[in-house]
Amino acid sequence: MKKQLLALALLSAGITNAQTWSENFSSTTAPGLPANWLQNNVDGKTVTSALSAYGFGTNAWVTRDFTSSDPAHGKVVASTSYYSPAGASNDWLITPSFTVPANGVLEWDAVATDASYPDGYQVKISTTGTLTTDFSTNLLTVPAETSSWNTRGLSLNTYSNQVVRIAFVNNSNDMFLLWLDNIKVIVPAVNDGNVVSITGLTRYMVGAGNQNITGSFRSKGYAPVSNATLNYKVNSGAVVTQTMSFSTALNYNDAANYSFTTPANLALGTNNVKVWVSQVNGVGETIFTNDTVSNVVFVASQSALRNTLIEEFSSSTCAPCASLNSTFDPFINTNNPNTGGRVNIIKNQVNWPSPGTDPSYNPHSAARVTYYDISAAPTTLIDGTSEMQYHNQAEIDAAKLIPAYATITASLTATPSGTVSASAVIIPHVTISSASVVRVHQALLQSTYTYTAGTTSQKNYFHVMRKMFPNAAGSAVATTDGTPINVSMSQTIAVLPVPAQGSYDFWKATNLVFEYVVFLQDQVSNDILQSGSAMINGPVGLVELKDNQQIGIYPNPAKDFAVIGVKLNQASDIAVSVYDITGKVVYSNNASKVEAGQNEIQINTTEFASGTYNVVVTTESGILKDKLIVVK
Repeated sequence: MKKQLLALALLSAGITNAQTWSENFSSTTAPGLPANWLQNNVDGKTVTSALSAYGFGTNAWVTRDFTSSDPAHGKVVASTSYYSPAGASNDWLITPSFTVPANGVLEWDAVATDASYPDGYQVKISTTGTLTTDFSTNLLTVPAETSSWNTRGLSLNTYSNQVVRIAFVNNSNDMFLLWLDNIKVIVPAVNDGNVVSITGLTRYMVGAGNQNITGSFRSKGYAPVSNATLNYKVNSGAVVTQTMSFSTALNYNDAANYSFTTPANLALGTNNVKVWVSQVNGVGETIFTNDTVSNVVFVASQSALRNTLIEEFSSSTCAPCASLNSTFDPFINTNNPNTGGRVNIIKNQVNWPSPGTDPSYNPHSAARVTYYDISAAPTTLIDGTSEMQYHNQAEIDAAKLIPAYATITASLTATPSGTVSASAVIIPHVTISSASVVRVHQALLQSTYTYTAGTTSQKNYFHVMRKMFPNAAGSAVATTDGTPINVSMSQTIAVLPVPAQGSYDFWKATNLVFEYVVFLQDQVSNDILQSGSAMINGPVGLVELKDNQQIGIYPNPAKDFAVIGVKLNQASDIAVSVYDITGKVVYSNNASKVEAGQNEIQINTTEFASGTYNVVVTTESGILKDKLIVVK
C-alpha cells in the first residue's frame, strides 16, 4: 500500500456552494498521488503492457496528465481492470480524513474511457480507520460508468460532525480505464436547481413548426425539491414560464423529467433554445452557475438519403488493427464504398503503437486524430458521432436511415500527365449563416496498395487517405437552403514504391485507383450532414516499368487513348509507329529528342478498330516493341 496526499482548500461561502475541501490533482506529479491519500492494490494483478504509459507498476491508482487533450479536466486519477492475465480488480483509493459538515455533500466527476469496456466501482465510507474492513458501509455502486464525464454526488448528512474517510473501489472485471476528477465536499444551498438537458430537440431537424420542450431537472440543494419554476425562450421570442411539480420530492442530485405544456414554434434555419430555472420550492434561485441550458437547433426544409461515412484510424504496426481489418476490409468492400453510392470510407493511418513506422501516416491523418481526440487504434467512427461496435451491416444500415441535410454530387478525373482533379456540388437543405459551424472536407484516397514490411499480419490496405484539400481543416462555409456550394481540388500525383512517412505521395500498385470523398461536417457537434464520392482508375501517365523493362503501355487494353512509357539510359531522338496485324501502319510520330529516364507519349486510339497492334519505338540505341490491345 502506497500513501499519497490531498491538499485541502478552505473556501468561504458566498453566492456559491460552501466548499470544505477539494482535489483536482493539478499539483501532483504523474503518476504519483497527492499526499495523505491512501491506495491499496488488493488484487495484486499485473496491468497489461498496453497501458504502460500510465506507469501503474504495482499501484492501484495513478494520476495522468491530459491537459493537452482535455483541458477542462487536465490531470485525473485513474485505475484499471485491464490485466494480463484477465481478472477482477480490487483497487482502493482512500481520501484523507475530514469532518463532515452539516448538510455536507460528496461530489466528483467520473468517466469510463471506453464505452465497450466500461469500468464500474463502489463508493464506501469509514468512521474508524483505513483498513479495507473498516469501510463496511457502501454508499453507492456504479455498475458501469458513463463514457462521457459525469458529475455524481452523495449526501453525507447522516455523518454530520463525524470524522470519516471515503474509498473509491474499482471492482470491474477485464474492462479498461476509470478516471476520477474534482473530488470535493461541499455544503450546497438550501434550495437550488440545475437544468441538466433539453431533450426532444435534435441539433438538426426537418420542418418548421411546433416542437415540445422537454428535458431533465436535477436537485442541487440540500432541501428536498417538490417543485421548480422553469422557463424557456426561442431566439429573442417571448419567455414561456411553467411551475413543474414532482410526485416524489428530489433529494440532492436526484433528477426528474420536465415537460412544458406550451410548445415552441421553431422557424427554418437557426433556433437558439434556452431553458432555465428561476425558483425552487417557491424560493428564488441564488446560485446562477448551473441554472441554464442552451441548445442550437437547425431546422431544414427537407432531408435527403444519407450516404454514410465511416472513418477508421488504423496502423501497419497495430496487431488489433490487422485482426479487425482481416474481416472488416472484405466486408466493407461488399458495400462498394467510395463509388458514388450510399457508403463511403476514409482510412487514416496513425503512427502508433511502437515502432510507429506506418509510411501512410502524414500531417493530415494526424490532424484528424487530433480533431476527434482519437487515443486508440483501431477506432472506427460512423458519420462523425458514433463509434462502430460490431463492424457489421446492421450498423451501416442503421446509419443510412438517419436523415442527411444536403445532397452531394462528386466527380473525379485524371490526365495522362499525372494530374488528378475532383469537384463536387453540394446543395444544402438548411441555412446556417455562421461559417464557423460547418466545413467542407475533401479527401483524395488510394483504393488499395500492398505493404509487406509492416509489423503485423496485414499486408493489403484499402481506402487510405493520402491528402485532404485545401488541408485537413477543410473550408469554412455558410450554407443557404437550396443554394449550391461548389468545391474542387487538383493534385499532381507522385507514386513511389514506399512513400516517406509524413508525405502525401501515393503507393505504386498494379492497378492504381484513386478515390475522392467529400463531406460536410458540423465542427461543433461533429455531425456529418452528408458525404459524396467518386472513383477513377489510374495510374494516370505513370506507366509501370520494372527495372529490367524499357517499354510499357497504359491503359492496355485501351479505348480512347494509350500512354507509351519508354525508359532510356541517355537522351535520344525517338520515333513511334503502330502497326495492325496485317503490318499496315495506323499511326506514326517522329517525336523530338527526349531525356534520359522514364518518358511518356500519349497516342489517340479513338480511330483504331478493335484488335491487337504492334507498337515500335525507334531510338538512337535500338528498337523497343510492345503489344497494344484496343477495345470499343
